[in-house]
Order: sequence, then structure tokens, then C-alpha cells
Amino acid sequence: MTTVSWTLITGASAGIGLELARVFAEHGHNLVLVARRESRLQELARSLESEHGIDCLVVVLDLAADGACQKLYDQVAAHLEIDVLVNNAALLRGGAFRRSKQSDIDAMINLNIAVPTRLCRLFLDAMVERGNGRILNIASLGAFQPVPSLAVYSATKSYLLAFTEALGVELTGKGVTTTVLCPGFTNTDMVRDEQGKTSVPEILIMPPDRVARAAYAACMQGDAIKVPGLTNALASTGSQLVPRWLVRRLSGIIVRGGRRR
Repeated sequence: MTTVSWTLITGASAGIGLELARVFAEHGHNLVLVARRESRLQELARSLESEHGIDCLVVVLDLAADGACQKLYDQVAAHLEIDVLVNNAALLRGGAFRRSKQSDIDAMINLNIAVPTRLCRLFLDAMVERGNGRILNIASLGAFQPVPSLAVYSATKSYLLAFTEALGVELTGKGVTTTVLCPGFTNTDMVRDEQGKTSVPEILIMPPDRVARAAYAACMQGDAIKVPGLTNALASTGSQLVPRWLVRRLSGIIVRGGRRR
């Protein structure tokens, strides 16, 4: 298959990021794969290069480290034109806010907000100058409502939703589109413990490959927002139509019910 562009994907070693890498590779994109786990990235790169005839650049990097975003940009932009930037890397820490470690709070704010914002700022100018580019930011269904016991995480995803929408409007007519993906429960390490168990009903959990394919299609079409799955789409719409006090009440009921189970 003829390659068509270079796509940079953060958090590419597992979950939605890994599946996004597979989907982009299927469509002929060369890939810059970024994550901390080198062995997984190398294995993925070899597999995608062999199966799809693309090129992969592996960048082993902790994006949460000081100066990491600039380091990534300097390493990549000197040699490649990034046509698609996928900000997928994220951190989830749950539990009551007042019992949360400050280090966990800071880490979520840094990786979920600061990192994608920095990378957008770094890679955006070249896209605008070329008059061509796409940005895909991975948020969450939790971006549409407060989520007790995930207060900071859901708030970081609300930021990413608003940021991506606003940036997209700023870029109107410049040949660059922004898309924010807001998946619900997805079958990744984020919803399962070390034994593979989860408190979420299996019927509500989407396979990551379906989420990734929906994300790819939305990104290529330049859709502003994509909520994969009919149930998730209805939930996101409903949370925006009903009064905020009712959204808060229902969120609390759901969380308390999950604790009883």
C-alpha cells in the first residue's frame, strides 16, 4: 500500500493508542510511535511495517517529564512532516478527591492537559504553513458531565473537549482540522484491574479496535466531536439536555451503586 502521510501517536503501546496505530497503518500512514515501554513499541513497529509496508519511528519517552514535549518535537520535526497529531497518552487515578495524593492529581493534570496542549502548540505552526493537517485528541465520555470519584480525570477531559472545539474554530479556513474523541468504557487497562476484572457491566464496554476505527473515520472527515457507540452517543446528548442538577444527581447515584456492587 502506498504511504500517504506521517502520523504521530502518543501512548501507542497499548489500548486505544495501539489500535489507532493499527488503523492508521492499514490506511498507509507512516507512524511515529511514542510511549514509555520500548519493547512493546518495537514489537508493534515490526508488526506494522511487515504487514502494511509502512515506516515506523519509535520514540521511547515519558511525556510527563520536564521538557519531554520539546524533546519529542526537536527529534521528529527536524526530519519528518507530521500530518496527523494524535494525543492519546493519558493517566487515570480514581477515588475520593480528598483522599487523593497530590502527586497523582498533578500527574493527571500534566499528562492529560498540559502535554496535549504543548504538543498542539509545537506541531501546529507547520501544519498551518503547509495548509494541511489534522489533530485528534482523545478525551472521554466523562468530558460531558461531572464524575464523582473521577473528579480530576473527568475535568481534564472536559478541558480537552473545550480546547479542541475552540482550536478547531480558530483554524477554520486554514486547512487544519481538529477532532476530539469521547469514548465511553473501553476494554483497556483503564477499566480492568490486574486480574482483568471490572465493576462495569460488560455490555457497556466497547472493544478498542471499534473505538479506534470510529476515531480514524471522524479524524479523516474532520468531524469536531466523535462519541463512538450508540449508547454513549445517547448518554452524551442526554447529559447536555437535562438540567445540571439532575446530571449531578444521576452521577452520584451511579457511583454509589457501583460501590455497593
